[in-house]
Amino acid sequence: MPTNLLLSISLKYWQDFQDTLAEVMRATIYIFDVNGGSFSRFSRPVELCQQINKGSKICNEKCIRFYKSALRSLEDKDILTCPNGIRLYAYRLGTYAQKIGFLVITSTRNNAQVSSEEENAFVTKAYSIYQTINEILKAILEKNLLGLRRLELNSIYEISRLLTSTVELNKVLDLITNSLIIIYKADLSFVGLREGDKIRIAQAKGEYGHLLIGSEWSMTQPLIEQVFSKVEPSSLGFEQLITLPGFTGLELPPDNEIIIYPLWTALGAVGLLGIVFPVPLDDDGRRNLQIYANFAAVALANAKLIHRLEREAETDFMTGFFNKRALRYMLVQELERLTRYGTPLSVIFLDIDDFKSYNDTFGHMAGDVVLQKTAEIIKNSIRLVDIAGRYGGEEFVIILPGTKGEGAVAVAERIRKSIELYPFPHRQVTVSIGVATAQKNDSVDSLFARVDQACYQAKRQGKNRVCLDPT
Repeated sequence: MPTNLLLSISLKYWQDFQDTLAEVMRATIYIFDVNGGSFSRFSRPVELCQQINKGSKICNEKCIRFYKSALRSLEDKDILTCPNGIRLYAYRLGTYAQKIGFLVITSTRNNAQVSSEEENAFVTKAYSIYQTINEILKAILEKNLLGLRRLELNSIYEISRLLTSTVELNKVLDLITNSLIIIYKADLSFVGLREGDKIRIAQAKGEYGHLLIGSEWSMTQPLIEQVFSKVEPSSLGFEQLITLPGFTGLELPPDNEIIIYPLWTALGAVGLLGIVFPVPLDDDGRRNLQIYANFAAVALANAKLIHRLEREAETDFMTGFFNKRALRYMLVQELERLTRYGTPLSVIFLDIDDFKSYNDTFGHMAGDVVLQKTAEIIKNSIRLVDIAGRYGGEEFVIILPGTKGEGAVAVAERIRKSIELYPFPHRQVTVSIGVATAQKNDSVDSLFARVDQACYQAKRQGKNRVCLDPT
């Protein structure tokens, strides 16, 4: 591996990019030099077995010798099995004329758990990872050693292909920003997503990236309005850039080139892509980047749509809370955390007293107001880490991670009192609440059964009260 190629790539951003690829493909990725040794400045240490075995490190010198021997004899690509039985997909990086090193990819799942169909699908994913990494490294090598940019378009195509096949929004954002830093050596890259009449910076990478994330710019702000007034990218001056929130105090060399791409799709503007280059781009670079921006717009539009549909699928329309399905899924995760780490966990089950008669007497619109206000009171009474949802009808569930029974009772009592005292328009509204603390042998169903029984006990004892499950 030529030294100047290593020096030309930021270790931090390459590793971010490599990790994002691994998450997208659900794989573990390692890069080796031409002698089979790990790129200590370029990739993680050789601990292939560590993640496969959930933190139990069994990689040893025998493994290292195996990797070096197997990779040195690798002609093009092969499927290998390491001394500990882990299946490895190995590829030679570079060309026959210019060898860069080797790529090794493993599944994050145990071989015994994978069907033949899943195995074939993973082989396809592994080859896709290889194509992407190989084209990027070849393009960087060509640019550094020969001063040419012929292969840049190939690397952009491979990244774009991954972008448009990825549906998870955060991973799309990571791929876009990290790949620009790597391929173009950009000082800063950022993506803003359109949210109504605003642009919110959802991801940014580079020296000043952390200053930008979360910044919001109005679509009517003069500079943003100028960007979206056309389909072509806008070249901005530093004085223009610092008028935007998030850029205050930013210091950039005067010869930096700043380009903002409006990201248009057939449905309208999805956001913007901003890049700060250390030196001006040539015409080929601009053309390649426009192609990349077009792909990025489609990828973001697809990912945003999927993200919205997923959110709607797990959200109750009336209250904005999680629905029953999402609550059960989250409780599974919290119970796993309890089993693994012993973290306390309590659940509150709330039922609005005599809600049917309220609906029948005052109408469903009045009942909807009660539901929405109850949800608001619950939200204002719990922590950010707590999880609230509408379980069905007039029933609400609150999951309290890290909370024991007495703490959960205090939260439940605070919610009960707030609802009792709230001036609902027609008559007083009260709730009956059950509380249960999870045990290590609890399932979702057993925990819900106990907390539901505690709520039923509160009803039997006269309503408008909190009962703690005795177990």
